[in-house]
Amino acid sequence: MINWLSKKISILGAGGSGISAAKLGSYAGAKVLLSDTKSNIHDININNVSVEWGGHSNKVLESDFIIKSPGIPNNIDIIKKAKTKNIKIISEIEFAGSFTKLPIIAITGSNGKTTTVELLNNIFKNAGYNSILGGNVGTPFSENVLCEISKKYKDGLHLLELSSFQLEQTENLSLEIGCILNISEDHLDRYKNYEEYINTKLKITKLINNNGFIVYNNNDETLRKKISGTKNSVSFSYTDLYKTNINTDNIHLKGKHNHSNIAAILAISNIYNISENIIINTLENFKSLPHRLEFIKKINGISIYNDSKATNIRSMVAAIDSFRENIVVVVGGLDKGNSNFLSAMEKFEDKIKFISCYGESGEKIFNMIKTKFSCCYNKLFSKAVSEAILNSKKDDVLLLSPGCASYDQFGSYIERGNKFKQIIVGLT
Repeated sequence: MINWLSKKISILGAGGSGISAAKLGSYAGAKVLLSDTKSNIHDININNVSVEWGGHSNKVLESDFIIKSPGIPNNIDIIKKAKTKNIKIISEIEFAGSFTKLPIIAITGSNGKTTTVELLNNIFKNAGYNSILGGNVGTPFSENVLCEISKKYKDGLHLLELSSFQLEQTENLSLEIGCILNISEDHLDRYKNYEEYINTKLKITKLINNNGFIVYNNNDETLRKKISGTKNSVSFSYTDLYKTNINTDNIHLKGKHNHSNIAAILAISNIYNISENIIINTLENFKSLPHRLEFIKKINGISIYNDSKATNIRSMVAAIDSFRENIVVVVGGLDKGNSNFLSAMEKFEDKIKFISCYGESGEKIFNMIKTKFSCCYNKLFSKAVSEAILNSKKDDVLLLSPGCASYDQFGSYIERGNKFKQIIVGLT
């Protein structure tokens, strides 16, 4: 375990996780520099923490360690310079993990991470565990660990959602369980190719402690090839759900992809000997999270769903596959690269009634699919939604499932989803 007392730490990025890491570093007696490229947006007053705004200075290169925010690219100048000086670059996850004495369960995957970890947290709490949720969802891991060590929690466990960005600089972390839900093409604007992205996700397998388990989706060909047969591996399949007493008609999570996520939860719960009754009761009371196949309302017989979190093709496909009804779907935004919407949608040709495309990648998608589907293109999101509404009829499903990032017109998928809900609410 690293003794952080008097160590020089530079934290790149003064967002939530960066500030939490700075607090944790201060608590440990480290000398912390919090550095951000933005201009001064708020006052930060933490003991033993200095702050610089407007760019990363050469002070960063005087550090023993650099903690890099996951959103910061790996090829910026200060990171390149740090590597030439052999300064250790770690994630906020690895930094916080060096302090905790509690077990850690971590969930990663291209899709479904947040729903899975939120549901798993509910199950653990209902089973009497003091589970603490953090990472890529909710509270930063450093904040939770600071709470743990300052209050000297002796029991409980950490539940983490981990993105590929967080795994990039995480080499040392002791996981009791690491779970990979699925792998599909995503973030190809960040990685050289799909294989690099896969290998980044698979880093979680190297973080399992000697008594731990790697839990993986046996229905995912890539994961099956990479993980099957390895030490302490536990597989799951969406069909596992149908071998239990869980009545799928009584749960609110729709679609095979959610059933697969529940199967992952069953596998983890089984390791902890959590009873099926607790799982069933939790499932039946768990509602879809905002912006994840979130039912908004029914208007004139049209069922309207917000799936703004679907920022890649696989999650869009999973959403469409969840419905039996005719679908009008809104797609578009900022494509992450190598996205073949036509190939993804062709199998739903009989189900998809109309496609409304929008945004920076909307015209490209429109030109790709127009020979097969009834569709239109509008640059503005609001106009695309209006066109989708006009083409929806009684008993149809109107679905926002963009298959693209939101950053061309919105600050986040949350902002996009809220705009969609605002438009829909404005109809009544």
